[in-house]
Amino acid sequence: MNGFVLTKDLLFLLSPLLLLQTSLVVYCGFVIFKEGVRNLSKGAWLLICLFINVIGPVLFFLLGRKEVE
Repeated sequence: MNGFVLTKDLLFLLSPLLLLQTSLVVYCGFVIFKEGVRNLSKGAWLLICLFINVIGPVLFFLLGRKEVE
């Protein structure tokens, strides 16, 4: 029973980070397929955003996002 409480508390503490990561990945996926990318393929940027937590989407917005005219 004690392990369940620890897991529940840990999930409660990490939920804002999980929500942030999920929202960033979904938004990046939307931008990648709607606007396009600048220097890597769409699939590569999507994998970077999915598997490199919060830093992947930030890198996409700094380096990979196609400039809007």
